[in-house]
Parts: sequence; C-alpha cells; structure tokens
Amino acid sequence: NFIEPMEGSRTGQNIPHLKESLERIATGLRIPVDRLRQRLEESRGKLFEARRERAHPGKDDKVLTDWNGLMIAAMAKAGRVLDEPAYVEAARGGAEFVLGRMRKEDGRLLHRYREGEAGIEGNLDDYAFLVWGLIELYEAEFEVGLLRTALALNGLMLADFWDEKEGGLFFAAEGAESLLVRQKQVYDGAVPSGNSVAMLNLLRLGRITANSDFEVKADRLARAFGSDVERLPAAYTQLLVAIDFGIGPTFELTVAGKKEAEDTQRMLRTVHSKFVPNKVVIHRPSGEDEPEIARFAEFVKNQTTLDDHATAYVCVNYACQEPTTDPERVVELLESRSP
Repeated sequence: NFIEPMEGSRTGQNIPHLKESLERIATGLRIPVDRLRQRLEESRGKLFEARRERAHPGKDDKVLTDWNGLMIAAMAKAGRVLDEPAYVEAARGGAEFVLGRMRKEDGRLLHRYREGEAGIEGNLDDYAFLVWGLIELYEAEFEVGLLRTALALNGLMLADFWDEKEGGLFFAAEGAESLLVRQKQVYDGAVPSGNSVAMLNLLRLGRITANSDFEVKADRLARAFGSDVERLPAAYTQLLVAIDFGIGPTFELTVAGKKEAEDTQRMLRTVHSKFVPNKVVIHRPSGEDEPEIARFAEFVKNQTTLDDHATAYVCVNYACQEPTTDPERVVELLESRSP
C-alpha cells in the first residue's frame, strides 16, 4: 500500500511493482516467461489509456537565462576538454537562443521565456552566469563575437548591479523593482552565487583583455565579502575559486595559427587536455596584421606564428616565455609553473 509521504498515513491505494524476478513469477504462475511479459505489456497499455483520461499535471516548460548560462558553461567546457563537438554545439545552440530571444533592444537581458514571449527584468545571476557561459564558449570556438558579447553584458551588469559605495553586486538591478532593500547574495550552494561567478568572470576578462579595471573590481568584490568567507569558508566555494585565480599565478596563453589547421587544432587540444584552472586561452589568427581579437586583447597583435606553424605563447602574469611550436613544450611550461 502507498503511504502518504507528508503525513505517513496509509492511503489504501497501491503502486504496482515487481517484488521478484519475472522468471520466478512465471514459475509460480506456471506459464512461460514470454507469456508473462506479453500479459504485463497488455496491462501496461490498459493502465496508460486509463491515465490519459486524467487531468494532466502542470508542466514547467519555461526557459531561464541564468540556468541556461550554467548549461552553456558546462557544455562548452566539457566539449573542449573531452574534444566532443556535440557538447560545444549544444552550448552554441543555447547561447544563440538566449541572445536571440531573451534580450531587450538595448541589449539588457530578460529572465524568462515561455510560449514565444520573454519577460521579467534580468537579475545578477542571469548576467553573471551567461557571461560565464560565453567565456567558456569563446575558449571552445574562439569566435570573437562571443567575447564581444560577454564584455558588453559584463559592462551592463556593472552599470546596473555594482555597489560603488561598498563593493559587490546587488541581486536586483537599480530601479528594476520597488524593493525595501536590495540584497547581495554570495552563498554558494547547489548553484553558485552571482557575485562569485561575476568575480571570476571579471578576473578572466581582465586577463584576456589586459584591462586592470576589471581586476580592481574583482578585488573590491572579494573584500566586500571577506569577513563572511573568514567565518565559514565552506559556504563560499565558488568565491574561493575566484580568489585563488586572483592570487595567482595565472597563465595567459595565446595560440597563433590558422584555426582549422591540424597543427593549430593539435596545439589547442593539448592545451585543453591539461587541468590548469587558472588560465585564459586566446586564439590569434595567422595571416592578419590587424586581427579582430586585437581590438579586445591588443597584446596578441605581435604574437604571430613561427615559420607559419601553429605557435603557443605561454605567459605567467604577462611575463612570456619563448614561443614554441611544440605542444609537449607547452605542457612542460604549464606544469613547471603551475602552483
């Protein structure tokens, strides 16, 4: 009999289930196993038809920007680490959907999409998580447009959510709602907080673009919640990941070459296959004097190929080693200088 889970009372109703194997049941009934399976399928069909007559339960089919941002980040990262194009394709599809259907004309994000309609002003998690996803997707595909969009959304996030007085980011945008108090959330539970993710985004974008203003913002964010972290570090694990990145050392790694060329892909696969969390990876196309990526990361302009071979520039806090065309040498440099 089924027991009601909230009160522990017996309902008098049953949930059909198998207590023994089909073989033992068939033996007890003195019928072949195949005949038993046939009878079970017939019974299931009758149950299904009876269930179809009931009122269907409500279905949560809304699309959320923040959750999709997490998915995009996870799929993009898994795709490049495991060299699985299907994961990267899924991440790209998610990004195209959110960016194409869940933004206002001024570029700001909306939180929810359902039945062809997007609505509800975006919150901090929407911006932080989607920027995270776009950074991960950039490092999987190296489409400069992804980086451009990540920087634009990051700028809107700082404009709408940043607390200039105390540091850190509010959950709700200024003027978005009539709130008595604008809260700042930093607790990292099953889902990381927007502040924790935003801090790591700021540091990574700062390293990619050599924009120290982002790193100053990240430092202020960490200091805004420092006393909370000291009291209970285990409650702020994603923030600690960002703090570790900020402490460094960090790697700034540029791979110069034709993106689709085999030697470039081999170099990128080698870079992605090693667990070196505190790094950013940039692709610098060869054969272009003014590559588009140099608009955002000016320092890559002179990081060109050696003898027209894919070339890696491994830098630690912007102090660069001699460029190399050997993927194994890149691994040595990463491993020798990792903390």
